[in-house]
Amino acid sequence: MKHAVKKQEPTAEREGPSKTPVKKLTCKLCGKEFSRKTHMASHMRIHTGETPFVCELCGTGFRCKAWLKVHRFIHTGEKRKDAKNYPCDQCGKKFHCSTSLQSHLYKHRGERPFACSHCDKTFFSQTNLNRHHKDCHSGKQISCPVCGNGFSRRTTMEKHMRIHTGERPYSCPHCGKTFPYKYSFDMHVKRHSAKS
Repeated sequence: MKHAVKKQEPTAEREGPSKTPVKKLTCKLCGKEFSRKTHMASHMRIHTGETPFVCELCGTGFRCKAWLKVHRFIHTGEKRKDAKNYPCDQCGKKFHCSTSLQSHLYKHRGERPFACSHCDKTFFSQTNLNRHHKDCHSGKQISCPVCGNGFSRRTTMEKHMRIHTGERPYSCPHCGKTFPYKYSFDMHVKRHSAKS
């Protein structure tokens, strides 16, 4: 006796050669879509800052298991054996997991989706936002003599002072444009390299 099979309506685009309808799960915070709950759960850690994969030797936490696996090589002294299977389609740089690749792609697109809840600064990754919180909004001990903003590290305060002094210590060897921060300088030089 044959059982009647209930026909499912497609809920999204069909993926791959199997032509099977794939349900899409959408992140309510950024709109990114996923076909698996596990991928969605992993993605949500970008927004929550949750780091459930903890190194048993030093206590450092990571958002994805692959990052913890790579981190362990620091303690063992072994060479990395895992492949970087996530290449950037714009510059070719490869990454160990999709989350790292996603943070990298934000830089290419100029998107800064991680906003500080204490000030108006935005960042490419949750890691950078967490660092900002630690440096600028927790345990402030060093105050800027000009505007009074507080910092937990002297080096961070010294970089901040460039806003007031106008100092731009990084100069592009290609066009002479100057930058106050190394990161913006590096991104600019990469654009020159991409053009040639």
